[in-house]
Amino acid sequence: MIKQIIGAISKYKYEITLFLGSAIYTLYFTVATFLKHDNFYTGRYDLGNMDQTVWNTIHGRIFQLTDPSVSRLAAHSDFILILLSPLYLIWEDPKMLLLIQSLVLGFGGIFVYAIAWKILKNKLIALIFAFAFYINPAVNFTNLFDFHSVTLATTFFLGAFYFLIQKKYIPMLIFLVLAGITKEQVWAITALFGAYLFLFNKQRKLGVLIFAVSVLIFYYLIWHAIPNARGGEAHFAIEYYSDFGETPSEITKNIIFHPLETLRTLFQKEQMDYLRQLFLPMGYLSVFSPLILVFAAPDLLINLLSQNSQLHQIYYQYSATITPFIFITAILGIKKINEMFPFVGKGSLVIATLLFSLLAQDSYGPLPFSNKPQDEMFKKPRENREVIKSALSQIPKNASVSASNNIGAHLSQRQKIYTIPEGIGITDYVAIYLSKDEKTQQSFKKVSEDGHYVLIFSNKTFYMFRKF
Repeated sequence: MIKQIIGAISKYKYEITLFLGSAIYTLYFTVATFLKHDNFYTGRYDLGNMDQTVWNTIHGRIFQLTDPSVSRLAAHSDFILILLSPLYLIWEDPKMLLLIQSLVLGFGGIFVYAIAWKILKNKLIALIFAFAFYINPAVNFTNLFDFHSVTLATTFFLGAFYFLIQKKYIPMLIFLVLAGITKEQVWAITALFGAYLFLFNKQRKLGVLIFAVSVLIFYYLIWHAIPNARGGEAHFAIEYYSDFGETPSEITKNIIFHPLETLRTLFQKEQMDYLRQLFLPMGYLSVFSPLILVFAAPDLLINLLSQNSQLHQIYYQYSATITPFIFITAILGIKKINEMFPFVGKGSLVIATLLFSLLAQDSYGPLPFSNKPQDEMFKKPRENREVIKSALSQIPKNASVSASNNIGAHLSQRQKIYTIPEGIGITDYVAIYLSKDEKTQQSFKKVSEDGHYVLIFSNKTFYMFRKF
């Protein structure tokens, strides 16, 4: 019996190590994000918004925010929140979303392993790529930054590509649909899968179908569905591209027909730093597989051309649909270099890639061993967090609340929740964690001077008011 167990471990040592790595990754980020939430480091934007949408959905108000007449579609078409809502029957808590996010990303490393094994035919190399995925700064930051549906697309696209190269098109379609319903612009990437199938896999009908349906959905969401949900206004993110125009059509036309202005925007220092942070962990191997890197082009262009500096940083969710293709192209890059220069072994290339991954994590990653770890949830717990939680628990579920951003994610399971200064004057309660932020200070002054509110609780920097 013991010999059989030892034999099985020896035979499946890489797979066992992979699943242990996935479990360790999932456990660490589950604990880290839970602690972030417990210590009020999460926010109404965006964990609270996602939580309220899921909570409303499971209570019959499908895909609604703040007020039953406000659709989540006014912000994004992340319909996957509807699919996630039954999980609240098991545990009705924002932490359920954080757990799902860590679990799904943890599974992403398994797909990286599977893709690398399929392409490079070496389990040790595949395992190293999976490890590189688990310590990738962009992956880590998206996991730590609250919950965002599009973060799940990292794993969904890895799964879709794995089944693409396996020529198993039904599971590929499932993963493409799952990716598409995480955010509106993701359909532009699924369309490219259709183009690839048509051009390279000789799957003409399927390729045309995927491309056409994806383009139509993308067009309908951006040009019609979201503006209609916003009362006729364009998608809120359109303002990030005002240098190019005021409508999606105008912006698209000017980006294409004014190439000098487009190039000038693309090659600014901040954008170049963003590209370096994305591609450095994989040793820039992606340049050897430009065809597949095209899959990342839609979101790369969206991010690089934006005036919103958050889109040129890896600290948020905006790189979630780019990261999977960086790994895929790095794997293909090693294969191509090895074919072009057989004297350069795969092993040496993978070791170099691993060193780049470790360098990137050490330089700007969030893990505990890096130079600038994101560990405030471990080292700087809110000293009055239990007192705040106790106070917040006294607010009735049917009461409307206006709260500071870091309080909002703890009060989002109700029909009406606003972020200060919105809601002050009309909500039943106001909860503020006072900080040096000017908007927070002004909001605190406003509610303190409002004769319709009375202070019912205060503890150091936390204040709670009730309308009477």
